Amino acid sequence: MSKHRNVKSFLVFCCISMLTITCIAEENERTLEGRWFGKLQAGSLSLRTGLEIRYEENAYHVDFYSLDQTDAAIPMENVTFVEGILSFEKPGLRLSYSGTMIEDGAKLKGIAVQGLPRPLILERVVSFPELVRPQTPQPPFDYATVEVDYLNVELENRLAGTLTIPHERKKFTAAILITGSGLQDRDETILGHKPFWVIADFLTRNGIAVLRVDDRGVGGSEAGDGSETSVDFASDVAAGVAFLRAHPRINKKKIWLIGHSEGGYIAPMVAAKDKKIEGIVSLAGTAVTGKEILMVQNRLIRASQGVPEETLDWFMPLYEELTEIAVAESDLEQARLKSKAALERRLGMAPWALRLAGSVLAIEVDAIAQQLQTAWMKYFLVHDPAKDWQMTRCHVLAVFGEKDLQVSSRQNAPVLAELLSGRARGSYAIIEDDSLNHLMQHAETGAIAEYGTIEETIAEDVLNEMLLFILGESR
Repeated sequence: MSKHRNVKSFLVFCCISMLTITCIAEENERTLEGRWFGKLQAGSLSLRTGLEIRYEENAYHVDFYSLDQTDAAIPMENVTFVEGILSFEKPGLRLSYSGTMIEDGAKLKGIAVQGLPRPLILERVVSFPELVRPQTPQPPFDYATVEVDYLNVELENRLAGTLTIPHERKKFTAAILITGSGLQDRDETILGHKPFWVIADFLTRNGIAVLRVDDRGVGGSEAGDGSETSVDFASDVAAGVAFLRAHPRINKKKIWLIGHSEGGYIAPMVAAKDKKIEGIVSLAGTAVTGKEILMVQNRLIRASQGVPEETLDWFMPLYEELTEIAVAESDLEQARLKSKAALERRLGMAPWALRLAGSVLAIEVDAIAQQLQTAWMKYFLVHDPAKDWQMTRCHVLAVFGEKDLQVSSRQNAPVLAELLSGRARGSYAIIEDDSLNHLMQHAETGAIAEYGTIEETIAEDVLNEMLLFILGESR
C-alpha cells in the first residue's frame, strides 16, 4: 500500500509539474505580445522596422511597420508561433518573416524576405523610437486642415487626402503634390521625413492651398489591381485637379502640380493634356527614358556603396541586357530564364571574385528580373517624357541636386532645358544645386544611406524658390 501511495503521490506531483510547465510555456508564449523593433539592412539603406503583436481570439495578430517609409500599420497574414518560432507573411507584398525567440524572450532573431532574404533581429521596446526631424510641422496651424476624398471617375477609384487652405475669405492659388515611385502616403514619408507635409505647411502659411493625397492602397485611398502604371497615377492626379477646380475656395485658373521624382515626370503627363494648368514644379523629375535613368542610377548608387570600377564595368552591360529582356519578354518565367542565361553567359568574363560569388549573383539577377517585370516598371523603362514636356504650355520650375544619385542632374537637366526652350509658350527656370541630394536635402555624399542621418527634411532655399516661382516673383 505504501508503495502504491508513493506512486500515486508521484503521479500527482507529475500532473502538478506538467500543469506548471504548461502554464509557464503559455506565459512565455504570451510574452510575444507587445512591440518589437529592429533595423532591416536593404543594400545601403537601414530601415527602421517594427512589429506590434497582440493575442486575440486564441490567435496572434501582427502589424508590421516600415517606420521610415510610412506610419501606417501593415496587417500580416498566416501568423504562427510554434515552439518559439514566429512566422508571418504578406503575399501581396511578397513579404515574409520567420524568427526564433532568443535570450529568454528578449529578442527575435530571423530572416525577412522581400525579393532577397535579409537578417532581421528585433528587440522588445515600450514604444518605437522617433527620429529628430525639426522641420516636421507642429501646431498651432494658422490655416484650415480638411480631410477630403473624391472619386477618380475615369478609373472608378476613390482617393483620400488632406487639403490645407488659408483662413482668408478669398479664392486661392492651389497646388497638388505628386509622390515619387512606390506606394507613398500623403506626406511622402521616408526615413522619418515627411517632405510633403513640410511643403504643404510652408506654402499654405504663405497663402497657397495645398492638396496632398495617399497613393492607391495606402492610408485612406482605395487599392487598385496592382497593375497600375504612371498613366493610371496621372489619371489620379487629374482627378485631384478636377476636385480642386470644383472647390469654392480655389481659383480654378491657378492650379499647380508639384511632383517629386516620378511625380516630377507624371506632372507633364497631366499638363500635356490639360492646357489650363498654370504651372509645374518638378523636384528631381526625369527628362529621359526609364531605362536611361536606371542605367546611370545603378552605376552611381553601386559606386557609392563601394563597388569597384572593374566590377561596375562588367555588371552594367549585364544590367542593360536584363532591361532589354524585361522590355521584350511578357512572361515572367521566360524573363527569369533568359536573365539567368545572360548571367551564365557573361559570368566567365567576370572578375575572379564575382565568379566565386556566382550563386549570390544568381539570386540578385533573379530578383532584378522579377522587379523589371512589373507593369509599372515595364512602362517606366520605355516611356520617353520628352513629348510630354514639349506639349506643356505652362510655367515650369525644375530643381535638380548635383548630389542626386537616383535622378542624375547631369543626365536630365540639359535635356529638359532643351525641351522647354522649344515650347510655343510658358516660362521656365532650371536650378542645379551642387549641395542637394534626391530628397532635396543638403548632403555630403548624396548616398541613399545618408538620407536618414540628415535632420533636414527639405532645403529651405528650395521651399523659397518654389514659393517665389508660383507667386510669379522669380518668373
